[in-house]
Amino acid sequence: MAHDHPPAWPIEALVSDIRAVLGNELVGLYLYGSAVSGDFDEDVSDIDLVAVTRPDVSAIEIAALERMHIDFADRHPAWRDRLEVVYIGQATLRYFRRGGELAVISPGESLHVRDGADLWLQNWYLVRETGIALFGAAAVAVLPRVTQSEFLAATARYADEVRQRDLGAMSPKDRAYTVLIMCRAFRTLQTRSHCSKQEGAARTRALMPEWAPIIDAALACRLSRGTIGLDDETSRAVAEALIQRLGQEIAAIATA
Repeated sequence: MAHDHPPAWPIEALVSDIRAVLGNELVGLYLYGSAVSGDFDEDVSDIDLVAVTRPDVSAIEIAALERMHIDFADRHPAWRDRLEVVYIGQATLRYFRRGGELAVISPGESLHVRDGADLWLQNWYLVRETGIALFGAAAVAVLPRVTQSEFLAATARYADEVRQRDLGAMSPKDRAYTVLIMCRAFRTLQTRSHCSKQEGAARTRALMPEWAPIIDAALACRLSRGTIGLDDETSRAVAEALIQRLGQEIAAIATA
C-alpha cells in the first residue's frame, strides 16, 4: 500500500470497504491511472481502480456495492464523482476479447452493469503494465496479456471516436478533458508508449507551439474543475480545430 499521499487520500478506506462487501469473491484490486503515473492532483484527479472478482458481475452483490459507494461518498465528500471503479469477473477478464459484462462506477454515473469488456482493452493493458496491487496477486498474474500493437490500435480507434463528439454540447470541464485526452493519444501513437494527459499536453505544446494557448487553457480549466476557461464560442472553436488536427495526425500515424 502506497503511503506517499496526504491524509485526505482515502484509498485505504475504499479498499477496506470493497473488501468488506466482496469478501472471498475478490481476487484482486488494482490502482492505475494518474495515481501511479506521477501526475496525480489531489484536488482534481480521479481514483482509477479495477476489481477482479471470482464470479461474473451478474453473480455479485451489486446492490450492496452501490450502497457502499454511496456511503463512501457521504464520508468522503471531496471524492464524490471522482472514482472510477470497474468490477469484472475473472473469467470475463481472461476472455475479454469476446465481450462480456462488467460493473462500473465513474464520475457522473452511479454503479451500473454494462456489456463491452472488449471495449476496455486500453484499461486492461494499463492495469497489467502499470497497475499497483492493493489486494491480491500482482496485476501481471491476474490480467491477460495485451500486446503493445493492440493497445496502440485501440488508442487510435478511441481518438477517432473522441474527435467526433459534439464539443458544443459539453461542459467546459469535459471540453478540456477532450483536448487533453487527444494530446495524450497523439503522444502515445508518436512515441509508441503510454503516457499521462499532462505528458501528452507538454509534447503537443512543444511540437505545435501555435496551439499552446488552447492547450494551456485546457490545463487551467481542468485544474479549476471547469470553472475557468473554455466557456466561450471562440475557445470552443479553437479547441475543436485542435482536436480535428490531432485526429488527423493520429490517423496518419496509425495507418503509416
